[in-house]
Amino acid sequence: MEDHNPIQEKQTIFKPFRQNGNETSLHIVYKALMARYDSNQALALLRDFCLTSISVENQRRGLELLYMSSFFDELEELIKVNRNSENEENRQWAYIYDIMLERRKTGEKIDPYKILSGLDKIKPLSQEVELLKVFLTVYSYNSLRKNGTVGSYFDTLHELTNTIADPLMAMYFHERLEDFLMFYHLLRNELILCRRYGYRLLNRTHNTFKHCVAHQKLALTYTLESYEQALYHSNEALQIAEQNGYTRLSHVITDKNFPFIAAVNGVYEGITTSDPIEKAHLDIAKGNIDDAVKVLEEIEQPSPFQEYYLGKALNDMDRLLSAYHRFTRSGNHFAAQFPIHEIKRIRKLDIEIMEEHRLA
Repeated sequence: MEDHNPIQEKQTIFKPFRQNGNETSLHIVYKALMARYDSNQALALLRDFCLTSISVENQRRGLELLYMSSFFDELEELIKVNRNSENEENRQWAYIYDIMLERRKTGEKIDPYKILSGLDKIKPLSQEVELLKVFLTVYSYNSLRKNGTVGSYFDTLHELTNTIADPLMAMYFHERLEDFLMFYHLLRNELILCRRYGYRLLNRTHNTFKHCVAHQKLALTYTLESYEQALYHSNEALQIAEQNGYTRLSHVITDKNFPFIAAVNGVYEGITTSDPIEKAHLDIAKGNIDDAVKVLEEIEQPSPFQEYYLGKALNDMDRLLSAYHRFTRSGNHFAAQFPIHEIKRIRKLDIEIMEEHRLA
């Protein structure tokens, strides 16, 4: 009976790429393995190739491959390799990916100001490090809800992405850029463009985490247009999150996205949430106005969304207008559509009441 040794088999597969102490560029290895195996098998082999790489270039570029393929445990291992590298540029890559990984693990709870302060001290040794630094800067401003500042990086990201010479890194950085553009156009309420980049991510990337986020964002874009489409993308996002152990995303989709989309559309049957604010939103949809108002009025410093919920519950135009202006001042023109939607509903209701009185 033939004895199969997985390690020896991998060494045999990798041997043509490692000759005389030299190692083939990760880009060439990627193309060769993708051509020979299905994408899941190829990515598993590429993961192991990166972890056993003897090339400083492949060791640092492997960080992006692992991150963009959602190999987060293996990414942590390769970060350590690069952190201990004698090559200064590799140490810069390790510093940036360590922060990216920590942001993902903590649900973006790492202090953005601390990240920005640390990035200021980095003097990039390559165009790739410069671009990674800008991406992480954008992510940090996003966490701070400085949406206007996020949008101001559009041209810089586009220009830097087009300067990347390595084909594999160029491919992955373009995916990152499209991820940013999906978010950017969502904030600007440019939903057709947002969906275009969302669907591109679904069709082009092997990153299951980004697939999950893309479906999550696509669901939101359909909230006011098609409950069925919004529900479809929410279910897809939840399925990916549960299959891959993305606990934080699974929680957000279940406790926040599903009830929000349902309540906006007046749906509440079979919808549950452990979030008291989203439960109040569902109570508004049910007509349990007193219960909703009791919860919402206890909030001392309501967020724009919470102010929108209270304005919706009370048919309070002043609160709805305040929520609208708070959203627009923060650069979130998409979220601003929800209080506007309620204002239009109230005005339509007022017109109908006036018409009834006129005909009475």
